[in-house]
Amino acid sequence: MTGLILEGAKWNDEKMYLTEPGVMELEVPMPVVHFKPINRRKPPTNVYNCPVYYYPIRAGTVSRDSYIMSIDLKSGEHPPEFWIKRGTALLLSTAN
Repeated sequence: MTGLILEGAKWNDEKMYLTEPGVMELEVPMPVVHFKPINRRKPPTNVYNCPVYYYPIRAGTVSRDSYIMSIDLKSGEHPPEFWIKRGTALLLSTAN
């Protein structure tokens, strides 16, 4: 999937995990995401279950919902709870 925008975090291309964004980096382009279906018996550790939204208004409206799905991203040096508190999410569009 291409065209995703990461809000509240930055993707480290070398180490392949989430990192803190730089100063004034509110939205960062996410590299291409390849989906690979797997059957898990145990939940993974150190993985952030990142929500994906159509647009920045996450609540959506009555006529259209904003939430699409969740994507597992490696949380890197911070636990997944850190990214939850920060409100990290992937967006398909920055326009309302």
